[in-house]
Amino acid sequence: MNHCELDWHVRWFVPLYKLIDSWNIIYTFVGHIDRNMPELAYLLTEVERKYGRRIATTTDFESLSVVIEHHIGEHISSSTLKRLWGYVSLNPTPRVATLDVLSRFIGHRDFRAFCKYLKDAQIYASNFFTSKYQTVAELKPDTVVHIGWAPNRLVKMKYIGNHQFEVISSENSQLRPGDLFELSEIIVGYPLFISRILRNGAYTPSYVAGQIDGINLLKVETE
Repeated sequence: MNHCELDWHVRWFVPLYKLIDSWNIIYTFVGHIDRNMPELAYLLTEVERKYGRRIATTTDFESLSVVIEHHIGEHISSSTLKRLWGYVSLNPTPRVATLDVLSRFIGHRDFRAFCKYLKDAQIYASNFFTSKYQTVAELKPDTVVHIGWAPNRLVKMKYIGNHQFEVISSENSQLRPGDLFELSEIIVGYPLFISRILRNGAYTPSYVAGQIDGINLLKVETE
């Protein structure tokens, strides 16, 4: 998979064998999607790839709305896109209909078809099974985790529970001590997507660590 080095988002692209079995139930009976679904993170990544650059400003969201309508004749408001990307503090559960439109924008029939594509794509499945990973749900509160990625980015963070991390120290990274954010998985060799960061009482736009080569260091301190 080719990645452009963009110091932006990407929520976790996690083990595909663990996630595809659950989305069908969510999709069919609820009509909304869990914000922590890694397929959603990957969808946003692919939309930005199609758009051609990081989506990080009000102008970007307004432009993306126009581009989507021009390409497929369907409309998503810039305010909906901002909420989906975590650009505004209001962060509701995404509607499947919205994700269907974004999926069509990148060439799939709907979000369900996009998830099936991920499940069937051997490059993702085979790469995962040889990767070192950490499931956040398995961590105990106050566990310290070290992550790193090229070039020379090192972050030390503490798990504070409920999928939340607090940055303790950061070297050569845009993350700052005191930053708070959610993660569900950390996988060596894959980008780390953070949908939004709570910094000084306000939320930042999404952020991606290791966009080109993924995370290359994962160390969990044990007692």
